[in-house]
Amino acid sequence: MSSKILLKKATVFLGPLTLVVLWEIWLTWERAVIEIGLLTLAVVVGTVWYLTLRPLAISQLKVSFHQQEFWRFLITPGVFILAVYLFILITENHFWQQLLIIAANLLFLLVLQNLFDRFHQSSRYSSRSFESISGNINSISLFLLSVIFYSFITFLNMAAWQLALLLLVGTTFLTYQIMWLAGLAIQKSWLYVLVIDLIVVELFWVLLFLPNTFYIKALVITIIYYVGVNLSRNYLIDLLNSKMIWRYLTVGGIILLIALGTAQWS
Repeated sequence: MSSKILLKKATVFLGPLTLVVLWEIWLTWERAVIEIGLLTLAVVVGTVWYLTLRPLAISQLKVSFHQQEFWRFLITPGVFILAVYLFILITENHFWQQLLIIAANLLFLLVLQNLFDRFHQSSRYSSRSFESISGNINSISLFLLSVIFYSFITFLNMAAWQLALLLLVGTTFLTYQIMWLAGLAIQKSWLYVLVIDLIVVELFWVLLFLPNTFYIKALVITIIYYVGVNLSRNYLIDLLNSKMIWRYLTVGGIILLIALGTAQWS
C-alpha cells in the first residue's frame, strides 16, 4: 500500500477525531459557535473531497470536484453533521451532547470508510451496503432537522413557512442522493423525489398544529419518509415485491402506532 493510500486511510480516522476535538472545545467555549461551525464544515468538505480524489496531475485538480462526483457524495455526511451540530446547539443535557458527539462521529467514520473503499480499495466495496448506510443516515438527518425546525419555531419564533422551505430543500438533496446511489437518473426519479418531498413538507406543516412533542412529530415524518423512499427506490430498480411492501408497511405502521399511542395529546 503506497504512502498516499496510507495517508487517505489515516484521513478516515483523522476526520472524525478532529470533529470530536472541535466539538469538545465548543462545549467549553460556547461563544465560538460560528467559528467551530465553519471549522466543522471545512473538516467535512475537506475529508470527503480528499477521499474521493483519485490520483490526478496538478493541472487536473481544478476539475477534480466534478470528476469525482464530489458533491453527490458530500450530501449524506454534510447534511448529517450539520443536523447533529444544530441539534447539539439546542440540547442542554451534557450527557446527551457527549453521546451525540460519539455516535455522530462513529457514523461519519463509517461513511468515510465506505468512501475510501469505493475509491481506493474497490475489492472491499459493496454498493448495496453504502446505499443502506446512506439511506439510514439520511433518515436520521431528517429526524434531527425536523426536531430542530420545530424547536426554532417554538423557542425562536422563526417563520414556519421559511423552515418548511428549508426542510423541502434538505429533503430534496437527501432523496435525490438515495436515488442516485441506486443508479437512477434524475429523469427517471424526479417525480418520485418531488412527491416524497411534498409529503414530508405537508406532514411537517400539519403536525405543527398538534400538541405532541417535537420528537413524536419528527418520528412520524421520518418513518413515513423512510417507508416512502425505500418503496419508491425499490420499485424504480425493479426489486419491489409484495413481501417487501408488507414488510415496510408493517414495521412502519407498528412504530407509528407505538409512537402515537404513547404520545401525550394534551
